[in-house]
Amino acid sequence: MPVERSPQPPAATSREAIVAAAMKLADEEGLEAVSMRRLAEQLGVATMTLYTYVESKDELIELMRDEVARATLVPEPLPSDWREALRQIAHRTRDAMAAHPWAVSARSSGVRVRINLARHMEQSARVVEAIGADPKIGVAAICAVDDYVIGHCLRLRSRQRVLRARRAAVAAGEEPGPAIEPDVEAAIESGELTRVGRIFAARAESGRLAVAPESDFEQGLEWLLHGLELAVRQGVYEWMLGGVEALGEEPLVERDEPR
Repeated sequence: MPVERSPQPPAATSREAIVAAAMKLADEEGLEAVSMRRLAEQLGVATMTLYTYVESKDELIELMRDEVARATLVPEPLPSDWREALRQIAHRTRDAMAAHPWAVSARSSGVRVRINLARHMEQSARVVEAIGADPKIGVAAICAVDDYVIGHCLRLRSRQRVLRARRAAVAAGEEPGPAIEPDVEAAIESGELTRVGRIFAARAESGRLAVAPESDFEQGLEWLLHGLELAVRQGVYEWMLGGVEALGEEPLVERDEPR
């Protein structure tokens, strides 16, 4: 009697195919929609088949984030001017986050460094060298640009959520304007929040769902790069770093708080 063999997974199933399907699902429905069962259904395989390619959902998230990191890489060779190199890193990071909004807040319990993230780190380290200043200044510059880009993306996501909610309110025949607490309204009327009152009134009169305008990414980035250039050129470091000791390694064991 012939021995029955387990069905082989479809040829199209691979780690790359699983990651691509997970990213597409996260792009369309958010990271919370990604589950091993849902992916298995989309790929037409048993759920346990996926574990042939990825150890866990945590590893899957790591791989998804690493694919986003691939999109942040600047094509080689890097610009020789460190300002232009930082500018290109910032633009590519923003574009990657815009294409995959879930990546801003995606986290896993894993700590493994994947290849594309390592390449991104390598490019950043080369920019630090190109700055030609104290390495601590270069690290602070990279962190400042990263924080600016991530903050911009988070603000943009928040603004998009508000817009969706207010458009839904309009469709339902409800008032789309900002909900103002009575104490805020009283403070506006009393003159304590004069400028806030003007901002709310101007937004209401604009007919644009009373939402703050999108921040100018390019202008903010140029201000930041200009400030970094002045700091490097003039050697004004301490105000950026807040003390050299602030850049030391984090202790593995938390110290007791002083009593």
